[in-house]
Amino acid sequence: MKKRNSGFSSSEEDRISNLPDSIIYHILSFIYTEDAAKFSVLSKRWRSIWKSLPVLNFCESCHCSESNDEDSLDERPSGAFIDFVDRVFRLHDDSDIPVIRFDCFSLHTSVSTIYKWIEIAVKHKVKELYIKAKVEDGFEIPPCLCTCESLTKMELQLTGWDEDNCENRIRLPLDMSFPRLELLHLRLEHISFRGDVNLTNRFFSSLPSLESLIMEMGHHGFHNTKLNISLPKLKYFVFDCQNDESDSGVKLHAPSLASFIFSSYLSTKFSPQCMSSLVTADIEIRVRREDKVVGSYDIRPEKKEAYAQHAMGFLRGIHSVKVLKFNHSFLKALGGAHYILDAQPLECYNLQHLELQTYLSRDCLHSVLYILKISPNLESLSLKISELNYDKPPVYPFCDEVNINPENMGDYLDAGLSLPCIISQLKFVEIKGLHGCVNELKFIEFLLKHATVLEKLVLACYSTEQDSLSEKRMRKVREKRMKKFREMLLTFPSASKNIRILWKF
Repeated sequence: MKKRNSGFSSSEEDRISNLPDSIIYHILSFIYTEDAAKFSVLSKRWRSIWKSLPVLNFCESCHCSESNDEDSLDERPSGAFIDFVDRVFRLHDDSDIPVIRFDCFSLHTSVSTIYKWIEIAVKHKVKELYIKAKVEDGFEIPPCLCTCESLTKMELQLTGWDEDNCENRIRLPLDMSFPRLELLHLRLEHISFRGDVNLTNRFFSSLPSLESLIMEMGHHGFHNTKLNISLPKLKYFVFDCQNDESDSGVKLHAPSLASFIFSSYLSTKFSPQCMSSLVTADIEIRVRREDKVVGSYDIRPEKKEAYAQHAMGFLRGIHSVKVLKFNHSFLKALGGAHYILDAQPLECYNLQHLELQTYLSRDCLHSVLYILKISPNLESLSLKISELNYDKPPVYPFCDEVNINPENMGDYLDAGLSLPCIISQLKFVEIKGLHGCVNELKFIEFLLKHATVLEKLVLACYSTEQDSLSEKRMRKVREKRMKKFREMLLTFPSASKNIRILWKF
């Protein structure tokens, strides 16, 4: 009787060992180095190959000792983590380590220890360096890193331990070049670029090869700083500042910039300059609570002119963009002082697609019409009307709440345009979130009157998934109102002969 073979043949016993190094390295690049070291038991060959890994992912939380006391977990330094990283670097061969990630956020690793690891990373010709850490007394970017010729990507996510310590800052060396750095991601919370403004500007000017810059600034992350950034090769830029108390300014000179994402308060004076290559821009402006009229979305009268000037300067800086997105607060600020729009002529010849989020209040409507007026080559428009707050009276009436008809629409709301407007290239318009308000009706009338080649107009009513009794009643009221809205809209003349109106009510 033949003996049954219960195992693999000798040629099949260790298939993992037969994998090419490149595949093994690729597999291990997706896991923490702590786990990669444990996987050495899978194969004799793996016992040494992890010591030459080109990608190291260190995570401090992997070395947290188990404890029932959650508070003590955050306060104890992770000696096991430090010992492990030191051991990996000590046992690693002399080969390059292109990618190194340090996640030191969960516990407290001293800054001096991180500095030591950075020096080792530079010696191993690191190309991509990611550091996530909590720091107590600021963070100094080591000189060896600032002159590292191999570094192409760097991400610094730094958080200060003391939320009330606004002096917690990033310190910079005198000698900075970053000759090959192409991507820089700065995410700062309770730590900022305070100190020598000239040195900070020199830091942002020492990036001749930079193509992507992401600046995410939380509380104290960007405060009372005047930056003058000139980056000739920059193509992608994100600026996100959450500090509403910031009294900072940024001038950005980026002739190669293609994509721009901005989210900040108007208290941050941002001046985009020389953006002739800009393709897309997504602008979200926030207004501080103290700058609003109490209980309203309106900007306080004494702030309107300053906000309008700032918004106008912003629009002027990105006027060459092809695809543009604005939020309600920007439109509100831009239209806050109508005479500023009429007194400062501007043309956005390249703008092809415009996406707006708005309440279509009087100021916003004025801003929208102004942008349409200065964009002669606009081809498509997407407008999302924000949800109204039904706990308070609407800021403008519904179409069934005033004595209104197509003949006196112009008498009810002045568009504020001193010159005629012909939208000669607009072919597609989509409006979502219609509530049946007068301003919405007025805006659609304007489009039908001036869009001479409009082919498709898509109209969608605001809807909700709630099934409460009050919502059901409100739905019936809305359906009745939208029926009247549609009847009135159909009486408007259209300048386009080939228009199709699609209803999603």
